[in-house]
Amino acid sequence: MSILNRRLITIIAIDVVGYSRLMRADEERTVTTLIELRRLIDKRIAAREGVTFGTAGDSVLAEFNSPVEAVRCALEIQADAELFNANFKDDQKMLLRVGANVGDIIERDHALYGDGINIAARLESLCDAGGVCLSDTLHKFVQGRIDVTFADDGEHKVKNIDTPVRVWKWTKNTLVTKVKADRQSSKPSIAVLAFKNMSSDPEQDYFADGIVEEIITALSGYPGLIVIARNSSFLYKGQSIDIQQVGRDLGARYIVEGSVRQSGNRLRIVAQLANPESGIQLWANRYDGVVEDVFELQDEISKAIVGAIAPEIQKAEILRELSRPTDNLDAYDLYLRGLNELHRSRLTDADQWFGQAIESTPDFARAMARKAWISTAWRNYGVDVDDDYRKECLSLAGNAVSLEPNDPEVAAYAGYTIGFLSADPGKGLHHVERATRLCPSFAWAWASSALLNVYLGNASVALECADNARRLSPKDPLIYRTYNATGLANIIKGNMQDLLECAEIGISEFPKMPGYRYHRAIALTELGRDREAGLERKTLLDLNPRFSITEFIRSSREDIGMSDTLLLPVESGLRKSGFPE
Repeated sequence: MSILNRRLITIIAIDVVGYSRLMRADEERTVTTLIELRRLIDKRIAAREGVTFGTAGDSVLAEFNSPVEAVRCALEIQADAELFNANFKDDQKMLLRVGANVGDIIERDHALYGDGINIAARLESLCDAGGVCLSDTLHKFVQGRIDVTFADDGEHKVKNIDTPVRVWKWTKNTLVTKVKADRQSSKPSIAVLAFKNMSSDPEQDYFADGIVEEIITALSGYPGLIVIARNSSFLYKGQSIDIQQVGRDLGARYIVEGSVRQSGNRLRIVAQLANPESGIQLWANRYDGVVEDVFELQDEISKAIVGAIAPEIQKAEILRELSRPTDNLDAYDLYLRGLNELHRSRLTDADQWFGQAIESTPDFARAMARKAWISTAWRNYGVDVDDDYRKECLSLAGNAVSLEPNDPEVAAYAGYTIGFLSADPGKGLHHVERATRLCPSFAWAWASSALLNVYLGNASVALECADNARRLSPKDPLIYRTYNATGLANIIKGNMQDLLECAEIGISEFPKMPGYRYHRAIALTELGRDREAGLERKTLLDLNPRFSITEFIRSSREDIGMSDTLLLPVESGLRKSGFPE
């Protein structure tokens, strides 16, 4: 005897609009096209942990345990179909309708039965081409949990269902998205639109789409950003757009657009960042490459674009905040003001703003991590921190990483602080490395990894990390950290010409930081330029009259935990350069 099981599931029903017409026009092409489209549908269903339980002709029925995942899957399927159909003439396009419902069903011998399935199928028939229809029951489950808003289409009487069904509809023409504010405040939101394929070959659409997919993925991991989902931003593909209207539709404060052009084996990618509200272009750049390894090129270019975009957004957000009156500032506003002071090297003022942000929101982990990190920045100006301040900042960093261990910004800033202040660089390095894994385009995390690695004597790793940081964010206001790490790594390796060049760049950008002075003095001495080395030694001692080799080495070893692999060549270089014992 078969066992009847009842369970509550979410069902999506999919079919092709005008399938009979397509079959009459060309059976073989239609069947081939349907098979290709079904591969995309099946892939999306599996990715959202759905199970297909019915297929007949052009229709698909799938079940999901999660209502949210089911609706996301439905929207993604329509976005995939939109891209898929871009390669066909209008009379050959295979447009889809999707209906979705949540309901109680009966399972017998692996077959499913019940009105829950019937309602999903009826909703699908009410859909516009390219749209998604939800039952009222399902809409209540997902409202506020996805970034797409459905329009109320009222009650409908549907075949074989006794009571009217209230219907909620979505199509790209009624697109309205909601961007949730995070608990500190409304973070900046960004949409990456499909890049234009400027090549004569329509196959290059796939490369352009791949670039955008990579950018969206990379931006999604970047701290402090809300990234509009691809299934929303790609709906404008191939359209003549009004950037201000797109910004309003998507709730996006920033828009990324771009184009891809291929000529032979050469590729040119152009990207730009704009503020849709003002229509002002904030940033633009061009990237050239050779088509050898397409996937490697996609990854390389997307990281470069994200590394450039993210600091520009932060700069724009700071300027936006500074233009507002100072009354009634919330925690995120206070935090942005702290960042502004930090970027201008006003550490005391930055510390105060971050402190106010924490007072406003006691669990604001990013403000905690930044405030704690300021204690490490003082050393770059030759200022030591006392034990009480050290303990306070270690505690603050530890609390921050406990509250938000998977926030890349928290992991990077708090991790570096823990490694620096605990005199055990390795203790903080695993947090920083987690930040680079969570967000590979986060230049500051790579710079922190470079410093902690060089403290541990890992010169080659430090040089690689520092190069990553500078490539991702060449105009970073805190780029001095990468030059410091590179300089120390070159001291370990004995690369004196590289050390000199790095020190001179550092001095030109940050003339009051004593570290670059002793780097340059060591390099000049080893290169036999003793008179210039003497002048550099004098400049450093003018900046820090109490500087001595013994105290510097002791402090570096005991207070920071620098390894002898680094300190022994530094000590030797300082002595050769004539610094006081």
